[in-house]
Amino acid sequence: MDRTPMATLSLDALSKTYPNGVTALHGVDLIIDDGELVVVVGPSGCGKSTLLRMLAGLESISSGELAIDGRRVNDLEPAQRDIAMVFQNYALYPHMSVADNMGYALKNQGVPRAERRRKVEETARLIGLEDLLDRRPKQLSGGQRQRVAMGRAIVREPKVFLFDEPLSNLDAKLRVQMRIEIRRLQKRLGVTAVYVTHDQVEAMTLADRLVVMNGGHIEQVGTPMHLYDQPASRFVASFIGSPSMNFIEARHADGVLTLPCGTHLPLRDGSPAEIGDAVCLGVRPEHLVQVSHSDDTTLVTEVELVEPLGADTLAHVRLDGQAELLVARLDGAQHIAEGERLYLRPDPERLHLFDPQEGHRLAAPETAS
Repeated sequence: MDRTPMATLSLDALSKTYPNGVTALHGVDLIIDDGELVVVVGPSGCGKSTLLRMLAGLESISSGELAIDGRRVNDLEPAQRDIAMVFQNYALYPHMSVADNMGYALKNQGVPRAERRRKVEETARLIGLEDLLDRRPKQLSGGQRQRVAMGRAIVREPKVFLFDEPLSNLDAKLRVQMRIEIRRLQKRLGVTAVYVTHDQVEAMTLADRLVVMNGGHIEQVGTPMHLYDQPASRFVASFIGSPSMNFIEARHADGVLTLPCGTHLPLRDGSPAEIGDAVCLGVRPEHLVQVSHSDDTTLVTEVELVEPLGADTLAHVRLDGQAELLVARLDGAQHIAEGERLYLRPDPERLHLFDPQEGHRLAAPETAS
């Protein structure tokens, strides 16, 4: 198949305010590079689907500039933007065959029948639909229907692909298979793609870069591992990573964090000025290390719930002075019982500090071993 044309997307102070005065997007700035797969993630109502629909031309732009390859497209109709969109509900024509669904846009463009057939068959081979071209959508599984929807987008060879939560209607196993397929196809075709999801695992595994949105704003942009290792805010820290990061309120004095349970965590190089008396300590479940005995740097906890996952076990534990349970990801080969006392030491190299009021990340020094 010919290489799909690629494109750069430029969003400059893009905003969306509805007639009732509700603002869904607040001045979004973002550059999406040629051939990049950017995943936009966030909770319901954060503005991610509105953003995608504005890119597609399905929502008007209240203010700001949207450009594709340097060309302003604010006022262009969807058909004029050379963008293909894949929806979560597939949006297939039930009375048409797979081949006719995939070739429908080409037919509307006046592409000759023989050329349409060639492109449809070539795309069908690429995504494993070559034996299903004569079937109707109702004769297909959910995964096969989603492949048809993807094939319909691919066959057009657009500049940009937009995915609106395309896997949300599939079961868990099929979602894993399809996201691998989407990633493989995107890299093989070299297309520029924007993918919206609320599933942070899906986001982490698919993205070249992640865009985390909250309340119509972009909280942080970066590679999945950068956001995992260096979350810019408590919100990002809680949204990226599964299970979510644990948060413990702490007091800071003379380069030492003191937790409500009495645990003391020294900071290696003293304390920068921006760390005040009160801080929020963040520790990921996989960075709570089980130890055999207690000292000043350990958390003495009681196990309230155990979730065996095979290779790993999630232990939900109670810590004195902490209202919410903490979660520790432990070796699945070790037996953990409810009611058991568990000694956990936060990995001193993997701690995160956040402002307790504003939630932004504090530039803390490395912690002592």
